[in-house]
Amino acid sequence: MRFAALFSILPLATTSLFAGIELGADVSYFNPKLTAAVYPGMTTSQTTGFSGPLFTGYGHLTFGLPNAITIGFGPTLAFSNQTALEYPASYTKEEMTISRLGIDAKAQLDVMPFISPYIRLTAGKDWISWNDKGTVGNSNYIASSSAGGFYYAALVGAQFPFAPEFALYAQVGYTASPGSALVTKSYAVDGVNQTVNTSTASKTSYSGLLLSAGARLSF
Repeated sequence: MRFAALFSILPLATTSLFAGIELGADVSYFNPKLTAAVYPGMTTSQTTGFSGPLFTGYGHLTFGLPNAITIGFGPTLAFSNQTALEYPASYTKEEMTISRLGIDAKAQLDVMPFISPYIRLTAGKDWISWNDKGTVGNSNYIASSSAGGFYYAALVGAQFPFAPEFALYAQVGYTASPGSALVTKSYAVDGVNQTVNTSTASKTSYSGLLLSAGARLSF
């Protein structure tokens, strides 16, 4: 009897399943702390706080049960331009950009009519580039560096639907890039290019909080 009842429910559940496409974009307040080797020796590292917007877009293939749960996954792109909050000793300027390409996944509860809480996980590849100016003794230097590797993000949020096809959302979370090799693109002292040995440089990493707001379209 139990098996008969189970098999009688399965066709109903199957016909209730839906699939669709979701497109979204958001902007985040992002305050990463970057840890990188220090010029010119590259034998020590320091951590610098940054702040700036992170712009993110994603596309999801979605499926789920109406008024219950929606699962979505797909590609995501992100870009951020960051400025140092405070300059370490001997630094006069430091700026950083971060570009990201990854896979995004979301699980959302749709049991309430006006709010849908969700969790969201992202992982992928990032590209970090930063420029800094400072002093070495009585001389001035300009350095351009890059790094990049694996990154991840974990967020919780809520979606506020205004129509079946349109909703706004807000989310908060944590993101990090655990570590990647530093590459010196250029290093000049008083306008003269210098050779830098990066073999002893420590891994470049960053982590920070995200506070985001965005909108999505569903089809």
